Amino acid sequence: MAKPPGAVVEMPPFEAPYSVVEGALIGAYNVPAKALGAFRGRLGHLQRRGLFGGRHRPGRGVALTYRPDQLHRLIFACEALEFGFSPALILDLVKTLWVRKEPHRGLRDIFQRAEQAAMIDPANGENTGRDIIMHMGGVRLLTDPWSNAVPNVNSCELHRLPDHMAMWMRMMPDDPAGVPPRALVVNLSMRLRAFHAALAARNLGKPPT
Repeated sequence: MAKPPGAVVEMPPFEAPYSVVEGALIGAYNVPAKALGAFRGRLGHLQRRGLFGGRHRPGRGVALTYRPDQLHRLIFACEALEFGFSPALILDLVKTLWVRKEPHRGLRDIFQRAEQAAMIDPANGENTGRDIIMHMGGVRLLTDPWSNAVPNVNSCELHRLPDHMAMWMRMMPDDPAGVPPRALVVNLSMRLRAFHAALAARNLGKPPT
């Protein structure tokens, strides 16, 4: 029976060692040789501090096997670092928002939807209007930490982004929630395509959701 639109397709399990995952991240983020030490140090620090949860920490005598959930957490961390997020904020966002109760979408669900959209190959001229955009509207990275607030991370399809952007940019100075006309956005499906391409270069193909 056909799955409804937007449903997550079940696929065979994917596993890879960290050396392969790290190589794909280096390729996807164009990390120069002179910055490899800093890049590895940041990702290693986040993993040791609990990026994958309390039960999945490297450095305990057992090599971790990286599956889709770990890949997505690493990519989220890299995207957040590109925005200038602190390691503490990244870890807090993953802990708080990775899995959320309905009707809210957690980060895990956002990545799963983005993976499905990433299967459309834009190189073939196919429409990417359903790419998943991860967005943070009204973000306040300076002041939120002082009030222990967590940024609102959400998503939409690319063709709906103009509506969201217009809504954020119309926020008035007297908005009751104090939300400023500010937004951070990233085409998550496109970033996942970049990761898949770098991973495929290591002869592993695309990771499933």
